[in-house]
Amino acid sequence: MDDTAVPLSFVDVRGPSGAHQDVPVVLIHGWASGSAYWEPLAALLLDAGWPVWILDLAGYHPGDRLQKDFTWTLETAAAGVAAVIRARSDGPVHLVGHSMGGSVALTVAAANPGLVATVALVGMVPAPPNDAFRAMLQSQLAQGFIDDQTKAKCMKAWYGNLTGQDMETLSKGFDVPFEVLGPSGEAAMTGVEPSVPGRVHAPLLVLAGVGDRVRSIDQMEAFVAAAPERRRFHAVPDAGHSVHWEQPEACAKALDEFWRTSWPPPA
Repeated sequence: MDDTAVPLSFVDVRGPSGAHQDVPVVLIHGWASGSAYWEPLAALLLDAGWPVWILDLAGYHPGDRLQKDFTWTLETAAAGVAAVIRARSDGPVHLVGHSMGGSVALTVAAANPGLVATVALVGMVPAPPNDAFRAMLQSQLAQGFIDDQTKAKCMKAWYGNLTGQDMETLSKGFDVPFEVLGPSGEAAMTGVEPSVPGRVHAPLLVLAGVGDRVRSIDQMEAFVAAAPERRRFHAVPDAGHSVHWEQPEACAKALDEFWRTSWPPPA
């Protein structure tokens, strides 16, 4: 897809204050989420010397208005991410995608291998979410809005128990207009086109909370086992679906080690 045909994702570009790595880290949020939940991890990655870009996918940034002829799919969202990378980087980047953002990251990497140094999937692999969660979300999307009870169930599944302040901060992703929230939710449920994972040849890390209630550890281990020469798995105790929010220190350590040991590839 031509870069001029897609809206650019909003990007918050941050550089470490001291010595830094050359390859930027691009953080891609999940469905009904936003940049706020990356803040603890982003701070730690900056401290470790990594340039960090925090993206808001098409229509998710406050005030975004999409063109009437724009259709929200994983492919169009990925095209916007790829356009941002081309516009801002002279070389490949490390992609980190949480939940639906992992599907976007895989789609970017499959279509644009030269833009991607590595891929990290946080709390997801390309496998269906559990049946109860899928049924709940599909019924909500069909009615044309997400009700408060469903929002509360999603937040509980994604984060566990939250303080009032954290709930207010992290639930803002549900404020996205339904013309964005609806089709991006459908994209999250459908997942990547079946050929996509096999076309991603960049080193890949699956980073999961042991207590994830959306996708199982068994699903994640099976995905990694299908291509062990280029895929790795790291499970973090005392965390669930939003492992990057719940255990940012463990995630930053695992990501830093992954990037330093997998890129650049051996000569």
